[in-house]
Amino acid sequence: MATSYALDQLGYERVSSPTVWRELDLWLKVCAMSAAQLDGPSNDWPTLIGPAARDVLEAAMNALGRRKAAPLRAVVHRADEQFIAKTLPNPHSDPTAPWWWRRAPE
Repeated sequence: MATSYALDQLGYERVSSPTVWRELDLWLKVCAMSAAQLDGPSNDWPTLIGPAARDVLEAAMNALGRRKAAPLRAVVHRADEQFIAKTLPNPHSDPTAPWWWRRAPE
């Protein structure tokens, strides 16, 4: 609850609490998928939907600051570990992009 309040106090629509919780839900869904599901044909979840959601979460955590972002960061970190375990580095991705855009299904 404190994180939601802190997000809403920022006054940024991109990182408002409803937006962040929606994107967190998407990221958690992507990270909970099996490696086989992530590697399915025509699957935008691991390569577009998930990374776009992770962008919003990163923006929220940066906007909140270290202490206020700690609860959100803990949840995101656990999901990140799942995503990393089920994906591989994509050598064809933009090396300047955040790590979550540089991963591909196994």
